Amino acid sequence: ANLFGFHLLSFGYGILFLLLLVPIIYYVYTYPMHLRLKYEMEVGSDIVSLIIYISIYMRDVPNLENAVRFASEHLFGPIAFEARKLLWDLQTGRYTNVQEALLDYSKKWQKNKEFTEAIEMIIASLDQASEQRISMLNEAVDVVLEGNRDDARRFNQQLRTPVMVVHAMGIILPVLGLVMFPLVAVFLCVGALALFIGYDVVLPFVLFFAISRILDKRPSTFSRIDISESPGVPAEGKFLRGKKNMPAWPFAAASAAALILLGALLLSFDPEGVVPALFITAGIGAGFAVYYYLLSYQKVSIRERTREVEGEFTEALFQLGNQVYSGVPVESSLEHSMKRIRNLKIREFFDIALKNMRTGLTFQQAFLDKDYGAVRYFPSRLIKTVMRIVVEASKRGSRTASIAMLSVSKYLKDLHKTQEDIREDLSETLSSMKFQLYFLSPLISGIVTTLTVLILRILAEISEQVGGTGITAVPFITDIGKSNITPFQFIMVVGIYLIETCFILSLFINGIENGRDDVALHSLLAYSLTIGFIVFALTLAATIVIFGPLITSVV
Repeated sequence: ANLFGFHLLSFGYGILFLLLLVPIIYYVYTYPMHLRLKYEMEVGSDIVSLIIYISIYMRDVPNLENAVRFASEHLFGPIAFEARKLLWDLQTGRYTNVQEALLDYSKKWQKNKEFTEAIEMIIASLDQASEQRISMLNEAVDVVLEGNRDDARRFNQQLRTPVMVVHAMGIILPVLGLVMFPLVAVFLCVGALALFIGYDVVLPFVLFFAISRILDKRPSTFSRIDISESPGVPAEGKFLRGKKNMPAWPFAAASAAALILLGALLLSFDPEGVVPALFITAGIGAGFAVYYYLLSYQKVSIRERTREVEGEFTEALFQLGNQVYSGVPVESSLEHSMKRIRNLKIREFFDIALKNMRTGLTFQQAFLDKDYGAVRYFPSRLIKTVMRIVVEASKRGSRTASIAMLSVSKYLKDLHKTQEDIREDLSETLSSMKFQLYFLSPLISGIVTTLTVLILRILAEISEQVGGTGITAVPFITDIGKSNITPFQFIMVVGIYLIETCFILSLFINGIENGRDDVALHSLLAYSLTIGFIVFALTLAATIVIFGPLITSVV
């Protein structure tokens, strides 16, 4: 159409333009709120650690200001910054004492009633005798852990309906609707560009927006394992080959280019373009999969090893604390403890410390010495922090050290149990979503693509047969084969949509399971893109081979 010399959009493209414009405007309008919620979730995930560190310190030394300082030194990320900011405000006179500062800070987390209650109990414990103080500190930790459990259960219950809606309305139904596109294209006079804008631009954006809003309601749970001090961690954007940091993108680009080039070469041998389109979209997916795999596989391995060692450390610390509490000298306690944990990897940690003590190093040096200390070979921030607490307690006597070990092991055991309970609560929902990500969505996409390709063949054949009869003026019948989309274009659009779906669902699953965790997200993306595209390609190939000849023979 033309108005005053300006070309106007067709009706179909006009609708697509409006569909794209409305969610963009709304997303931009709500983006500041999204950023605030995202920051609160990141900080809130470390709240449990903050309470635990303060409680651990105050068991032996009832000095709240030093306890907050201790926590700020051993936490990392935004929560560490906020703890240091709180101390800075205290030093500059904004608050008269640390109790006032903590109470004011807790108001920021009014939605997290358990955190506020835990802070109040910690402050109240300062006025209590030793045993009562320890009891209140234990209860403060229990309160915040139980609060996390309850929040996770509520979130899981609220999550089921949004997950079903997102998957059904955002993925399954749109994919099934692709079958009708050849006929819609004839009626609305739209082609591959409309399908690309609708399925590869508008729909992914709406899905991303909906998922972001669901994740904004995710409660704060636990901080991720810190591997920054572990040896063998590659630099950002790189992976280790030997001892050399290698950039990941050239390998990803080479993988993508090889498959895309092969697909382009096959175009001359396959005029319909089914196989070339499959190779080209596989190249795009392979490029991302290789890139994210190279970025994550070494970090995931280090993290899992660290997680396993930290889990064993709790039991080993408990055994050592029991031995020392019974009056056995530290060196002998280490020997006895090692017999009980002989099958655990953490045994090596205490073995190194024992050898160090036998060479004349003190208890502190045996664990924390920069050159020979056991923590040098087990670079876990959690283990290093706990051993500093134990070493400090040992300066006040072996019995104090044993009490510190038993107390810390109890906190860590409770923390681990709470994490396992939350994972169990979310396991059913996450398993269902991973099945959809790895198999169901690619499977349905492959079947629907085959059906659409066969429909395009049927329409072209009918149009050709009608044209052969000499009929030239029958509405729709004579134009039915003039669909503005080819099988090559259709598979390209669906393949790109499948890749985007892998990104969006991976972001959703990782957000529910881990919060903001790039390492876990990259690992999930690598596997979902690989498995998902293999399922899609096999389904497409199998269904075309089975049903293609049947349709041809009938027509």
